[in-house]
Amino acid sequence: MAKNRDWLPSKREDQLEMAKVWLTVLQTQAAAWGVPEAETAALLSLTTAADNILMLAKGSGRTPVITAQCRDTFAALTEKMRFIKNRYFLTPPLTHADYAALLLNQPDTTYSPRGTPRAQMTAEIGRSGTAMLFLKLVYAEGTEDLADDHTDMEYQIRWAKYSPLHPASNPASGEVAAVPALPEELPVVFTTKRKRELITFENGDSGKTAYFAIRIGNGNKEYGPWCPLFSSIIP
Repeated sequence: MAKNRDWLPSKREDQLEMAKVWLTVLQTQAAAWGVPEAETAALLSLTTAADNILMLAKGSGRTPVITAQCRDTFAALTEKMRFIKNRYFLTPPLTHADYAALLLNQPDTTYSPRGTPRAQMTAEIGRSGTAMLFLKLVYAEGTEDLADDHTDMEYQIRWAKYSPLHPASNPASGEVAAVPALPEELPVVFTTKRKRELITFENGDSGKTAYFAIRIGNGNKEYGPWCPLFSSIIP
């Protein structure tokens, strides 16, 4: 399955290293960037907790409880990091050097005259193997005339899985406790520039129903309308 491009590293060790780097930079830059002491203190507390629990999780005495605590601790740490970045790192006076010091890419502020996509994108579903569905993206019927190669640059896909026999809510794995009615109720989201995507589900998902929604983006975080939700049984 295609994954989102994200500024946050996927490995916990790298997330922890980034948090430590931020703390070092904020020692001298927090006041200039308007980062409150309370936010820096919270980041320090979460970083220390994550450092400690990761050592336990990687040790020989690891238990299911420690594994769960590690997951929850890093979820809290990365949530705080996302908040600080979105609240304090996306506006001046940060420079290219500042972003490099924070291990972040410089935000793209290039203006583009591209308009918002107007067509709708859906998909034809094929079965590629056990617990796998193949999406072939196509324009929704009746919207083909609205397609525009200049604006239709990428595709955002959302999906969820549901079983009426074992309803459960686990957004991290895409599981929902009720039949979704809106695209926003589909917890897994990624962006792709390809019109063919293989979605691989977990072992044990066979027989569940997968729900999908797709919309077109112009590459500048501007998106057209979602297509109607569509679904398929997971093989």
